Parts: sequence; structure tokens; C-alpha cells
Amino acid sequence: MIIIPVANEPVTIDEAKLHLRLTDDIITGDTVEDELVLSLIVAAREYCENYTGRALATQTQEMYLDEFPCRNEISLIPDIQSVTSVTLVDGVGDQTVLSEDIDYLVDVPGSRIVLPYRKTWPAFEPYPINPIRIRYVTGYTSAPQTIKQAMLLLIGHWYANREATGEASGQIDFAVRALLGMFRVRWF
Repeated sequence: MIIIPVANEPVTIDEAKLHLRLTDDIITGDTVEDELVLSLIVAAREYCENYTGRALATQTQEMYLDEFPCRNEISLIPDIQSVTSVTLVDGVGDQTVLSEDIDYLVDVPGSRIVLPYRKTWPAFEPYPINPIRIRYVTGYTSAPQTIKQAMLLLIGHWYANREATGEASGQIDFAVRALLGMFRVRWF
């Protein structure tokens, strides 16, 4: 669940407008297409995030678990920047915030939370719904150019084809998936 949404999209409005060959009216400052272009940028990022399983721009997310996993690690969406908190909610609703480096370790390159040596997950009587809450910051601070190109392809296609299309849509989809394929995360 996204707690703090993306503030800066991977593709700027100027990059998208340049790709679309749109220019502002210098005299009037007319930017009538800006709102549409911004919505296409957001839609393209969301599409690419869904396909790759990654956060493509900095955002704060929260993961909920009903119980701790059997293994000694919890996998998060890749490209985490930090873990803000791990909170346990017991059966009566009282919250306990675990301490990083004492109760858990953060493996930023591996995008996971792991137990310190000889530690186990805390035992507690859990609240019936989402008793384990992990809040973390994830996403690229600067998206790879390949991902930005995939977004620009989508933005250009959606801008030019505002209604459903057939064959051209399939070609764009193939090109976008080819660009994003190397960034796709495999969840098992």
C-alpha cells in the first residue's frame, strides 16, 4: 500500500512534451495539453511498475503481514532506500515498534529485512488483521534510461491513439515489454 506517493515522476513533462513534439505557445504560455501529458506520464509509470514489480520513483509504502514468515527474511519491493519502521499490533491493539540493528537488519541491496545472528521473530498474540506493518521507502532516485524509454513509447502511443487500437498497440506492447524485461522481478 502506498503511504506517500511519488513526488517526482521518472519522466518529466518537458521530456514527454519533447518526445511528443509539443511546444508551448511562447506568446500566450498556453499549456492546454499539460494535464493530459501528466496523466499519461503517471499511467505509463504505473503500467511499468506493474509489469516490472518495481517502484520506479521514490515513494513510501507499507506492507502488511498476518504472521512472520518461517524463514529468517522478509522480501520487500526491490530498490528499497530504507526501512522506516516495523510495527507489531497485538490482540488488544497495542503497538510495538521493533528496533533496527537489534530486532532486525535491513539489507538494502537485497531489498529485504533479515534477522540478526541467533535471533528469532518476536512471539506475540497478534491482532486479527494485519498485525505486522512494515513501512519503507522504495524506488529509483533516477530511473534507468531504458525504463524511461519504455514510458515514452507508452506516452507517445497513448497520446496519438486516444481510443482502443489493434495491431499498432500490439507492436508497442511488444517493444515496451522488451525494454522492461531486464528489470522484471520474479516473485515466487
